[in-house]
Amino acid sequence: MTIIHNKFVQTAFAAMAVLLLFGCTTVEVSKDGKVTKKSMSVFGYDFGPPKRSDGIYKLYIPRIGNQSREPHLQMEATNLIIDEFTKEQSYYIVPRENEADGILDVVITKISMSPVRYIDKSQDKAAQGVPVEFRVVVYASVEMKRAKTKKKVWRINKITGRYTFNTTPNFPFQEAKRAAIMQACGDLSREIVDNSVERWE
Repeated sequence: MTIIHNKFVQTAFAAMAVLLLFGCTTVEVSKDGKVTKKSMSVFGYDFGPPKRSDGIYKLYIPRIGNQSREPHLQMEATNLIIDEFTKEQSYYIVPRENEADGILDVVITKISMSPVRYIDKSQDKAAQGVPVEFRVVVYASVEMKRAKTKKKVWRINKITGRYTFNTTPNFPFQEAKRAAIMQACGDLSREIVDNSVERWE
């Protein structure tokens, strides 16, 4: 079994070496020397972001809007969205609007919280009915528009991120609630990326 396993590993490394040897990486660079697009082809097959009919590859994400009552969300939530797009790599995220093909506007429209589990009579008679588990839902609207013309490419009026959390004596409700909202914003950022990337051809 050890010999077979070693042969498999050797074969896998050999295959990777062949791909690297015969593969070709293409890098597009702007006038100021910044990389704007990367792709790799092996035996004529291209790897990397597929072609888009709308021509948006470089994306600018301004600070998001916040219509909810929860303060100080904009910077943290914006960074979560940028980080998620950066990890996914279907778009090249640029720091300034004038470098972009498209602009992604995100507005948090509402944050709701509701109890989903209560203390049972068998657990504690005196505290029966007290909520111990909550679900946070962050609602947002998302619009992609062209950087030069500001013309709308697509829009989603309601997209959500969710997170469920428990309260404990060591984790007070307000702290748990804030942490849960940020977790829900993280889930929201993944939903935004997924919905954006699904539009790639």
